[in-house]
Amino acid sequence: MTRLVACFLLFTVILTVDLFAANPGAPVIKLKMGNKMLEFTHLKHQKLTKGQCWECHDKTPGKITNWSEATAHKLCIPCHDLNEKGPISCKGCHKKS
Repeated sequence: MTRLVACFLLFTVILTVDLFAANPGAPVIKLKMGNKMLEFTHLKHQKLTKGQCWECHDKTPGKITNWSEATAHKLCIPCHDLNEKGPISCKGCHKKS
């Protein structure tokens, strides 16, 4: 039974990776952040996460549901901090105009 579950999980992961690989999305996505637009380097982030789209997306490719500043703080800062790449301080994203 354990082998069956392991095989099912492996198949699910492979299928999910293929699904995301077939739908890479735009190279750059403009995200609304308050009154400004943030140019998010989607393709670069896909390469950095090795196509593991579930790192940011809930279940399927497409827009991240309920995108907001709070969502960005929850998704972006921990990953940037862990990988020591990208902005993690307030002024890294919240630049005064």
